[in-house]
Amino acid sequence: MGNYILGMLSTLLIEVLVLAYVSKLRFDLVHIIGFILLMIICIPLKLSNLVMIIGGVLIIHHQDRGRKSWLTYILFVMYAFTTTWILQVVLNFYGNKVCAWLNYNNYWGTVVCQGIVFLLQVGIVYWFKDGLVTLTLSRSRRKQKMEMIAIAFLAVYLIYRSTFNNKYNDWWIAAYVIGLLLFWSSVRASALLETRLELSELKDFELQNIEEYANKVETMYQDLRRFRHDYLNILLSMDQAIRSQDLELIEQTYNEVLAPSKEKLSADYYDFGKLKYIKTSAVKSILCNKFSYAMQKGIEVEIEINDDVTVQHTKLLDAIRILSFLLDNAIEATLQSDHPHLLVAYIKDTNLERVIIENSISVERVAIAPLFKENYTTKKDNEGQGLATVSRILNHYPNVTLKTSSHDYKFTQELVLNKGQK
Repeated sequence: MGNYILGMLSTLLIEVLVLAYVSKLRFDLVHIIGFILLMIICIPLKLSNLVMIIGGVLIIHHQDRGRKSWLTYILFVMYAFTTTWILQVVLNFYGNKVCAWLNYNNYWGTVVCQGIVFLLQVGIVYWFKDGLVTLTLSRSRRKQKMEMIAIAFLAVYLIYRSTFNNKYNDWWIAAYVIGLLLFWSSVRASALLETRLELSELKDFELQNIEEYANKVETMYQDLRRFRHDYLNILLSMDQAIRSQDLELIEQTYNEVLAPSKEKLSADYYDFGKLKYIKTSAVKSILCNKFSYAMQKGIEVEIEINDDVTVQHTKLLDAIRILSFLLDNAIEATLQSDHPHLLVAYIKDTNLERVIIENSISVERVAIAPLFKENYTTKKDNEGQGLATVSRILNHYPNVTLKTSSHDYKFTQELVLNKGQK
């Protein structure tokens, strides 16, 4: 009995650790106790594996507050639980042939077998960690098809395990080994394909936005040249007025010639010079693009960037997606307010970097919680994806947090990067 309990508890520990890694979740004590109670409940049940899967999905869904799709939770749980079980079956089957005591029928055999399974799982998730992260972030149909295939493969194992009462032969064991190798190989291949597609998308994005940025800089340069020419004429007019010592003529010249030039000097697009601090061209170009669009829509744009900005602690494409999403939402929301205003600020401290995006809104405050629900949107035709998209990306960066607040007819998003946290 003691050997059985040891096997069950160690199996649960391995499964929860693998599940925590692939899902990027930190289970609190309450949910860990939930897994233990689930295991105790499943011991006398005939279809304990199926009940364990369903219970595990419900627990991880509750821990993550439903931020991901049910299909993703099912895949996470089935992967963690089923691959652990398959490795145990394979090790128990072949361990007996290598050494008489290397199986789950004795205490030391159980300890050694579980240790080997744990090391194998750690090695596997470490080897495929980049692939798992890439596929988790992806929202392509290819990923969804792969999830369905993976779930179908893992379900076949569950059906066989429950139906045939753990009586395995060489053919079934070989099928499991080959199946796992094919599954892991497909994960690796799909991740590499997604990475190539991301790089291609990033390249196209950079080319498009850099061209727009260059056009904007050219326009600003031409405006400055014209303004310089006009300003020389303004100074000549003022010089003649001052030389005449006619106060009425001086006042008239000021009001008709010099005063209107203030608008050109205070124009928002001269703040674009602050983008020189952004050292990542893709980020610089997208900010220029968004700011230009906002000003064309009559939005007052305020830029506060006084330190060098580089993208180092996140994938560049993820950083671009997050900024694009937050700025698009801010521009759309502020256009509905009485006095459209957009503020983008970058604050750099010793260990912290902050990006603040603040916009005016049409109501005194908005409810924050619904914005982070999956598939929630305030856009027409349900085209938006809500802040759940940003949250899903940030789940893979523990050192980056998003603080959202709303009050006094303002909506504020603050991205905080903790450089001291890995």
